[in-house]
Amino acid sequence: MGDLPSHLQHPSFIRTGYKKTGGPNMRLLRLEMDKPSPTVTAYIFNKFVHPVENRYITPREAACLQDFPIDYVFCGTLTQVQKQIGNAVPIKLARALATEVAKYFERKNFKGEINIASYFTGAGGLDIGFEQASDDIIQFKTVFSTDIESDVEQTILTNRAEWNFIRADIRELSPEIVIRKMGKKPDIIIGGPPCQPFSVAGKQQATKDTLGTLYRHYVEQINLLSPSMIIMENVYGLSQVKSANMIEEIYKSFEQIGYKITHRELMAADYGTPQKRRRLFFVAANDLPGFQFPAPTHCESYNLLNLPVYNGAGNSFIDLPPPHKKKI
Repeated sequence: MGDLPSHLQHPSFIRTGYKKTGGPNMRLLRLEMDKPSPTVTAYIFNKFVHPVENRYITPREAACLQDFPIDYVFCGTLTQVQKQIGNAVPIKLARALATEVAKYFERKNFKGEINIASYFTGAGGLDIGFEQASDDIIQFKTVFSTDIESDVEQTILTNRAEWNFIRADIRELSPEIVIRKMGKKPDIIIGGPPCQPFSVAGKQQATKDTLGTLYRHYVEQINLLSPSMIIMENVYGLSQVKSANMIEEIYKSFEQIGYKITHRELMAADYGTPQKRRRLFFVAANDLPGFQFPAPTHCESYNLLNLPVYNGAGNSFIDLPPPHKKKI
């Protein structure tokens, strides 16, 4: 940060007072046009620099790194918008997984609409991925969505009012409300319980943190709603928590309510997202044979399979109009 001219330095870095003290130094990273970005988080907006311009990337540019459509509206304060974008599931990654879910149902000779109940919806990246995986045989439809944040509520109501959003704390949400909103029980439940307690970037407090136990309430909802399939997404750091064997605990939680479960770590860049973001996906169902995780569609370098190389960060937002301070 100190290598930048003062007008580009972040306010938390600038030294003040007699002793010229201030915030910690920051490592800035300039993104590249033809290489994917590192993991986007809610806190990268004063760390990621535009590939060719001497400025930080905008929230809209960060949203492109998460595969959101250019016309998708994020509501709330700047901090809330940054959090929504940073916490989202990359849409192309979600679509790749959903495509395999569709194949799973097709193998079972199912045709038509598959109704989804979405928990911890956030900005909706996981849901949009399922939307985009719909085809002539299987049509995924989010019929219920929920989150505790008011800014998320406004984002979903602005972009996808048909998702029947309810702002609620999962610990107080009645499954009867979900059924009433949907008109029936869901075919699939999807969601990503808050991942901060498991993140390798955090303190990994896991189940010592109240947020780290919300997945148990997620399992309780599943037990009462009895969907055919469940998708649970989280940070890859979940498997590295030293204070608890979280993978084993999650498996036991689902097996106790009658589900078979499998999991795999997936890299977003392998599926066309211009970002190296690793996420852990759990897939549970009454009958798992017939489901497989998606094979990569992209590769880091030229390869014998002739897969296209990873998409570049800068190329993902090169066609955006110049940023405007009053727009997000």
